[in-house]
Amino acid sequence: MLGIAPAAVAQQDTTLYHLRTVEIFGKPAEVFASGSRVSTIDSSFIRTYASGTIADALQSRTPVFLKTNGASGISTPSFRGTSATHTAVLWNGLNISQPALGQSDLSLLPLSSIGSIAVQHGAAGAMYGSGAIGGAVLLNSPTRQEPGFGADVMQEAGSFGRYFSSAGVRYSGQKLSVALSGYRLAAENDFFFRDYGRIGAPARRQDQAQVAQHGFTQDLSWQLSSNTRLALHGWYTFADREVAPALGAANTNAEQLDRNLRLMAELNHSSNWGETSVKAAVFNDYLRYTDNNNYSTTDINTYQVQAEQTYTYARRWSLRGGLNLQHFDANVQGYGKQVTEDRASAFLLFRYDPGKRLDLSLNLRQAFVKGYNPTPAPTLGANWLMLQQGNHQLYLKGNVSGSYRVPTLNERFWQPGGNPDIKPEQGWSYETGLRHRYTLGSVQLDSELSVYRMLVDNWIQWMPITSSYWSPRNLQKVRSQGIELSSRASTVIGDWLLAVTGAYTYTSSEQVKAYEGNQELNQQLAHVPLHKAQLGADLTFRSWTLLGNITHTGLRYTDNSNAGSLPGYTLLSLALHRKFSLGQYQFVASVRSDNITDREYTVLENVPMPPRSFAASLRFIIP
Repeated sequence: MLGIAPAAVAQQDTTLYHLRTVEIFGKPAEVFASGSRVSTIDSSFIRTYASGTIADALQSRTPVFLKTNGASGISTPSFRGTSATHTAVLWNGLNISQPALGQSDLSLLPLSSIGSIAVQHGAAGAMYGSGAIGGAVLLNSPTRQEPGFGADVMQEAGSFGRYFSSAGVRYSGQKLSVALSGYRLAAENDFFFRDYGRIGAPARRQDQAQVAQHGFTQDLSWQLSSNTRLALHGWYTFADREVAPALGAANTNAEQLDRNLRLMAELNHSSNWGETSVKAAVFNDYLRYTDNNNYSTTDINTYQVQAEQTYTYARRWSLRGGLNLQHFDANVQGYGKQVTEDRASAFLLFRYDPGKRLDLSLNLRQAFVKGYNPTPAPTLGANWLMLQQGNHQLYLKGNVSGSYRVPTLNERFWQPGGNPDIKPEQGWSYETGLRHRYTLGSVQLDSELSVYRMLVDNWIQWMPITSSYWSPRNLQKVRSQGIELSSRASTVIGDWLLAVTGAYTYTSSEQVKAYEGNQELNQQLAHVPLHKAQLGADLTFRSWTLLGNITHTGLRYTDNSNAGSLPGYTLLSLALHRKFSLGQYQFVASVRSDNITDREYTVLENVPMPPRSFAASLRFIIP
């Protein structure tokens, strides 16, 4: 999250004197998001599904729709009826979306490398910059562990030739904290499916969906003094995967190789002037796509610096100001030349609590990009405790947000088809809702209802120009509106612990104005489900834990004219794990099944998805 730093306790010099205990922290970005909807993924789910990806977590535990292109294909999020390019993905506060595509493939980001996941629904351009029109996914590195040395090793084997291995070591002392981890995934994905692209829909085995992935993370935190902390983060991911052809299409032996390296240094300092945070990062994104007729490479270096200052006065108000600088150095075969670009943005975030029952936020961000003139992105939000009676608290919340998206490098420079005159997208979002909290002993219930309406102008869409290439155009104005409902309940009864989460979304996303091209007005956009629901439960009894997830995705149209559609589907997954000790060591044994009802379904047209699968794992922990 933007500027966040975990708490650090001052060190003690027992030979001279004891230093005063000092906390160094940066206020999480949600503090400046009054009236917005922010949710988090349970840490127990992340630990249990450590062999999965961030796409799996969002699919199972949030109402966000994931566009998944098969077992070995890319997986991108769609917030509130927008596209993948309208979602910002941040790692420790910096945007890691691929500059050429303007999106992140969440199937390449393993849960084993992440400490926490938060999701902000709705426009957040004032806080996160370009691309945060539909929402934002906020990823954080693992926080500082308990003092001492620790390690863990995990091995999992599953259906369809899937094997996952991971290992990690960590050490935390008075001033220095170090953590290293690595993982490896190999999957044949050789499941059987019905090939409806052939006469008689015969059953056949998938033979073009192998995946090989590996990667590592490194996190180092050094307490330079009682009020200054330096952190170094590294994250490397590698994936080599076959791209399965669509049903009815010829196999072109397509393969995609992705290699991503992310390095970041972060300095945090606390003083009478507040909290100062400076981050510097270098990201390298490499992609190679090949098939029988094509060979294409993308190699982009991103250099990013962000400095911010947060000042809090008597816990009544907080002010954060900052500057973000980006430099892209792109060597993309499809451009025909090397492309560089500089971007800058200045932001100001203000939080004011006039009383205990009301908090307000006013944020503003202004981007500067050569050749473009993005309008300012403001956000005004409020959260009011309108009723407090007994164990009940009822909040009224709402916000008005502006956002923008600068066209991607591909949209401007790809040859043939790039459009150098393409305009940036501009969005406005209006949201209101209620939040209810109930607490009685160990019983806790937290429910939230949101109603939103969003307009995105100059929506960019690729359209065919000739039979040989497509080009992006500012084709339309899109209106997205809907309802989001979520609830979480938890209780403890003796040795039993139960937590249940549920969510439902209704999303209407339509083109309401066309500037050129087809006049497909007031029709649901392609691949945006009207309905999506999710239900999850965690039941713990002593050393046993049972987790269940049910997700329902409604009908999706395959084109903007709504002439074709894909049926809705419901998926059920179950996982059971048990902790046991052997001396001072701990073990966690787990079994799980995905798509346990063996449902035949497709997320995208003519792309088969895996049937019922099983996996078993054993994790060895040195606490």
